[in-house]
Amino acid sequence: MSGVARLARLAALAAAAGAAAVALRRLFSGPARTPPRQQPRPVPSAVRAPEAPPAAAAAPTAAQGPPSVASRTDAPGTDRSAETTDGRDDLVELWEEILASANGRSGAPPPAEEETSDPLAAALEEAAESMPRYGAAIPRRSAASYLDEGNIYFNVGQYAMAIDRYTRAIELDPQNAAAYYNRANARTRTGDYDAALADYNRALELAPDDPDVLNNRGMLHLVRHRIREAIADFDRALAIDPQDCTVLVNRGLAYLQAGDAERALSDFRRAAEIDPRDAEARYGAASALSVLGKRAEALAELGRALAIEPSLAREAKSDPRFAPLQGDEAFERLLERAARS
Repeated sequence: MSGVARLARLAALAAAAGAAAVALRRLFSGPARTPPRQQPRPVPSAVRAPEAPPAAAAAPTAAQGPPSVASRTDAPGTDRSAETTDGRDDLVELWEEILASANGRSGAPPPAEEETSDPLAAALEEAAESMPRYGAAIPRRSAASYLDEGNIYFNVGQYAMAIDRYTRAIELDPQNAAAYYNRANARTRTGDYDAALADYNRALELAPDDPDVLNNRGMLHLVRHRIREAIADFDRALAIDPQDCTVLVNRGLAYLQAGDAERALSDFRRAAEIDPRDAEARYGAASALSVLGKRAEALAELGRALAIEPSLAREAKSDPRFAPLQGDEAFERLLERAARS
């Protein structure tokens, strides 16, 4: 199969699966009690421009080239109007179509599932395998194109390759906050926490008031048991967006680690008020209530959490914060009922 035909098949597969793609997960993959959550929104530049919905996006001009997944402009001074001859423009268009279909939003891409029958995930993995062969056919690369490729690699769990692409984006555009942010997210997956922290710090120098970067840096502090620094970052993020359930839940986790179950409960309950279907907020509230010795309330809140997300029963069974409920008949029934769901 020719290169163009192969890319065309991938593009068609990704486009067909795009409408049915599952929502991006908000998880920060780290060795914490439960994978604390991470916002998948893109990091803004110093000034965030209003983002139009993908369906309403204007068609790109010849000078702009195809839209990038990251919704970023090319590096300053990059001229894409003179790209490709000899059929290479077809490769560029097909490759960008794959990228656009595979990842409608960027910023912090979500962790990839280990196994999936999702055709979109299959297209992503095949696209990632194709990139080393076809990358040379796309000349005059921009920072945005490397950022897009990094997101593809991230989505299929190839974090070293993602880091390489984000690094290339930074080399072309040292002021690209999204590239530093995404590279930090990839580095947390490889356990390179010192380098990840340096990248989060640089992203915040470029975008000082971005709550996503503050949230993820706070989670990195929490994973490293730097509770005070974690809470400070969550406080800053919530000052920007007080309704952010993800940050509220993560600050609640930090308060629990600090031994302040009352403040943790306040954050978890506030998150549950904002989003009553937030299972992790309700689970956190249940664990805080258990620590506080409020057995009946803890069981009621845990029941609500398991009704939304039954898989949390496995975690509750071994969670030391539920030790006061271990052996309780009502607690055991809740876990058994969730396990059968």
